[in-house]
Amino acid sequence: MLEEIKKYLRVDKLPHIWCPGCGDGIILQAFIKAVMSLDIDRDKMVVASGIGCSSRAVGYLDFDTLHTAH
Repeated sequence: MLEEIKKYLRVDKLPHIWCPGCGDGIILQAFIKAVMSLDIDRDKMVVASGIGCSSRAVGYLDFDTLHTAH
């Protein structure tokens, strides 16, 4: 499973800088698993983020991404 998830990540940006115990990594993994289970073509989607710690997720995802203020 880990190798399947890695193909959706920018592994050169790891390890992440989230605090120990933070749930952002769990949410990121759940997002990737949803994309995998729904067989969504990552080249046909954009992931947008706002501000705060969770917005760092787009830096770890190997998708087209947009980081913007809300």
